[in-house]
Formats: sequence, C-alpha cells, structure tokens
Amino acid sequence: MKNNNRWQRIVGIIVAIVVCLVSTEYLNSQNETDINENNVETVDNQETNLDAVKFVRTVDGDTIIVEDSTGAHKRVRMIGIDTPESVAQEEERNNEYGVMASDYTKDLLSKAGTVYLEYDIDSDDQYDRVLAYVWLEDVDDTFNVENIKNSMVNAIIVENGYGIAKKYEPTVAHDDVLAELMAEANEENIGLWQYQGFRDLWK
Repeated sequence: MKNNNRWQRIVGIIVAIVVCLVSTEYLNSQNETDINENNVETVDNQETNLDAVKFVRTVDGDTIIVEDSTGAHKRVRMIGIDTPESVAQEEERNNEYGVMASDYTKDLLSKAGTVYLEYDIDSDDQYDRVLAYVWLEDVDDTFNVENIKNSMVNAIIVENGYGIAKKYEPTVAHDDVLAELMAEANEENIGLWQYQGFRDLWK
C-alpha cells in the first residue's frame, strides 16, 4: 500500500511538472504573437500614404496647380517655406526675386507628370488652398533626410536658395530640416542669397 502511495505521489509530481512546462510554453508563444502583432502595427503606422496627383502648372515659387483623382484642379501651397512674390494682386509686392523663384520652380517641375502630396495638421488654409509638402517620388519614409533633400520640392527650393524656411503653426512636421537647409544656403550664398535685395526681403 505504501508503495502505491509513493508511486501516486511520483506520478502526481511528474504531471504537475508537465503542466507547468506546457503552460510556460503557451505563455511564451502568446507573448511572441503579441510582440509580432505590435511590430506589424508599428510598421503599418509608418506608412506614408502620399496622395498622388497630376501636376498641372506652377503659379509662383511656392504654389502649384494639381489635378486630383476626380479631375478637379486644386491650388497647392507648399508649407514650411516662403518665396518672394511674383503674382500678388498688389503689384508693389511683386519683385524680380519672385520671378526668379517662380522660374526655378517651373524648371524643377517641368518634367513632372505625377507629384505626391504629404499633408500636415492643417490640410487647407483660409484661401481654400491645399497645404502640403510636394514630393517628386512616392518615398517610403518622409522623415529620412536624404529623401527630403532629394525628392521634396519644398526642401529642394530652400536648399538651392530660392526660398526660405518659414514656420506656419501647426504645420511644422519638417521645419527642423528646412531650417537647416536654409541656414546652409544662406551661409554659402546659394541661389538668391547672393543678392542683398533678396536678403532684405526677410528682415
């Protein structure tokens, strides 16, 4: 009888160990599943979803006309930057630097068929213009500095000295990079920075 009790205790201990091992393995597998799901969610959150539109024409240095998927023409104001005026209703606001900035943007987009819009906190303004960062390519990471310098029209204009970086709260997603590009262009007298008249516009 004692032997039977002894074997029963041994079997019970073995069963308990097996149950513990199986439970631990199950919990580990659940944790891995949760981690993988979280990783997938993180990757999904990094998708840019740039809005592909047809480029129609340039209005001035920082404004273009595009055609959306419905065929409607939209006026797009590039956010985070400013260029001198060339088509303002108040004629006295227009100047030669605005014409040069407009010509630069026209040349930059002369071969663009499709451009891609990235929106910020506000997607339009009081003038019914679309507010966007304009991209030449549908990039995967819009916060990669090389992508910004190579493909974002707003940044290319500033980097080459045909506009300035300008903060428009609350649309400030790329302000830091744009400010750095402007500082470099200013220091190196790139583009319109070589003219004192252009510098005087922003004082």
